[in-house]
Amino acid sequence: MSLRPLRQTEQVNVDYMCPWTQERGGCLTLATASGTTFAQYAYNPAGTFAVGIQLNDIEWMNLSRQYHRTFSHPAATTDVPFGIVGAASQGDFITDWIFLINQVFPGDAAYVGPSGTFTNSASFGGPRVGTFISSLTHDPHRITFRGLGFSREYIDPISKQAVWENDPRDRIYINTPGYIKIRVDIKSRSRT
Repeated sequence: MSLRPLRQTEQVNVDYMCPWTQERGGCLTLATASGTTFAQYAYNPAGTFAVGIQLNDIEWMNLSRQYHRTFSHPAATTDVPFGIVGAASQGDFITDWIFLINQVFPGDAAYVGPSGTFTNSASFGGPRVGTFISSLTHDPHRITFRGLGFSREYIDPISKQAVWENDPRDRIYINTPGYIKIRVDIKSRSRT
């Protein structure tokens, strides 16, 4: 789990869609392709505009065999790619999407890091998005950057070749040192 349930959400932005599958808890930034603006975890944070911390997992689902999780349970935390994604632009969150350069202390500035992580270093060129309000809770593990959800293999009737939809071997993972509490405050940062 990338975003712990103990949180205080104050402001949520639901203006953008996200085309990729990814775990919740990272910092979404704006990108544009073919005239469409969308939110994503940026590989390179330099010159990006932060939207907020992603609140829901985004993963492929087999909707022919299961209900969309948003409708099947009131506390569902899953969206599908190209759907509107909730991004908290203000609040307190415990996340593991962190890329720390040195030891972090409460009160240190938090910036957008590589691959949608939060970092304590401004050297990556990402905008400041808040403040770390706790020290690191060590729990090394990996999180899924791309490739969540339903996958299947089938034989294409025309080419007679095996085809994978959302091949599990194509998943991209990020190693994280553990969890940390962060105060996200993007609205006030964009005014300064």
